[in-house]
Amino acid sequence: MKTIITILLTFFITTVYGQTDYSTMLLDSAKTLFNNVKNLEREEFDNFNYYEVVDLLEQVIQQDQENAEARYFLGYSYSRINSRDGRSMINMNLELLKKSSEQLEKVIKLTPKYSDEIIVLDPYSKLTSEWGAMAMSYLYHNKVDSAIWAFKEGKTRGGFSKYILEINKKVLNTCSQNSILISSGDNYSFPIWYLQTAENYRTDVTVIDISLLNTIWYPAYLSKSKLISFDILDEMRDTIEYMEWKDSTITIDNFSWTVKPSYYDQYLLRGDLLFLSLLSKNKFHRELNFTRGFADENKLSLNNFITTSVFTDKLSVFDKTNITFEEYKKQMTSALSLTSLLNKNSQDDLKFLDNFRYDIFIHVNDYLSNNEKKKAKELMKLLTKFANEKSYPYQDEKGNEYIDYLKEKL
Repeated sequence: MKTIITILLTFFITTVYGQTDYSTMLLDSAKTLFNNVKNLEREEFDNFNYYEVVDLLEQVIQQDQENAEARYFLGYSYSRINSRDGRSMINMNLELLKKSSEQLEKVIKLTPKYSDEIIVLDPYSKLTSEWGAMAMSYLYHNKVDSAIWAFKEGKTRGGFSKYILEINKKVLNTCSQNSILISSGDNYSFPIWYLQTAENYRTDVTVIDISLLNTIWYPAYLSKSKLISFDILDEMRDTIEYMEWKDSTITIDNFSWTVKPSYYDQYLLRGDLLFLSLLSKNKFHRELNFTRGFADENKLSLNNFITTSVFTDKLSVFDKTNITFEEYKKQMTSALSLTSLLNKNSQDDLKFLDNFRYDIFIHVNDYLSNNEKKKAKELMKLLTKFANEKSYPYQDEKGNEYIDYLKEKL
């Protein structure tokens, strides 16, 4: 595999960059090599040598100290060396983390509003992810003081934005006492764990990251910490991989529903099976919520039993009801009133705001379709008051097109 990549890169360099700037050539080669990894099989991905990318990027920075994009990719490369994904999070190395963090911090210093290629997260959110993962590694090893230090260090270095933290406080506050919150995405899981660990905020809520259920260590950690229980023995739980699956009726307590395959219409993955095991053990005795923006395929076909609010989706297997307009307006006002805390240099902060604005768009369009213009106007006034597009630009041009369309309908 390494030989093939080298040949491809050599061809790419010699044919495209015969007379271009050498540092640009090195940077583009490093980016090509880095991005090619997404096409690798699991074993190839695990064995990929990210130091080859690091070497190219360090040559770029040697020639151009202020190259923010090279530093961004270098920070990500050190991150991948440290932990490829959630499977190896608990074995993170602090010195490698610092190398990654230092590069991301320099990116922010050089270009506070970073606008070059984004891999997954912007520099601010990547700092949140890096230090949050380190904190979780410490928690796994029962080093609570070290975890608190890592969370706070990450915030000091530029992660854990005040806006995201305050939004996640409202997410937690939507949950009833001793409930379960199924979380998806770094800008939910890590900030919520920060709030619970570093600020002792709403520790009664059990937060479960849906993606990490696919690992071996995380379900074991949840069980050992008595945060949640599964209805299978530990030995069996740790050996579960995936299962061929056809539409099947599942009954828990007095509730039945049809669970469909979540992967290629043929399988349930490890995380799906453990989520199902978790539900079977809980028997819906504890309220269960999902963070918003959750992928439908990760909800075990429970979409028809969800009550949606501004901050969470509540599983309502026996008493599904939609929230009233007044309650929706109250929650949305609460969300948009935090816009002043937003870091305008962070693409991910602005995307978070866009999620709320797009949610309003959907409601406004529905009200207009039902000839409820008064309600539609009230929601549009919220956008004008707290989150107008001139002060807070949309991250996608479709946002401007949609709001213009709705204004015309009004």
